[in-house]
Amino acid sequence: MVSGKRRIGIAVAFLTTSLLLMWGCSEKSTQEKMAEHVLKQSSGKDVDVKMQKGKVEIDEKGGSKTIIAEATTWPSDMFKDVPQLNSGKIKHVVKSDEQGGIRKFNIYYVDLENNALNNYADILKKNGWQVNVMQMGDKGGMLNAEKGKLVIQLPVSIEDKRGTLIVFNIQ
Repeated sequence: MVSGKRRIGIAVAFLTTSLLLMWGCSEKSTQEKMAEHVLKQSSGKDVDVKMQKGKVEIDEKGGSKTIIAEATTWPSDMFKDVPQLNSGKIKHVVKSDEQGGIRKFNIYYVDLENNALNNYADILKKNGWQVNVMQMGDKGGMLNAEKGKLVIQLPVSIEDKRGTLIVFNIQ
């Protein structure tokens, strides 16, 4: 899986790039250098950051590649066996290609319906997934599912109507 240092690096990258995307600074090269510096400090690895309107690409030299994009649609390159979650609205999509052929998608949702976990669990089961759902009262819950080498995790806050669909392959 992903190391703690790497998770911190990805989290810092997401927060930094989100802020930079929102600020819309005109000096793109300054933004890229600042993001590269923050990522190097948090992960200890050299990275190359490219920023375009609504999209940030982070290439770890000799390693993984992460794309953070302001997206409102289902990723066209999602694994074919993963059914779309149609509850709520997609706010952001983060895609990573990691060492060893591992691909990961984080799809951030807002305005999720209260029954999003159970509805998605039913869809997954109908498509041959092994599914476990943990409901935490009326506050939220977590869905975990596996099919072959694919894994899905879906933590949801019913209170905030937010969730993150995490999809990745294992080797």
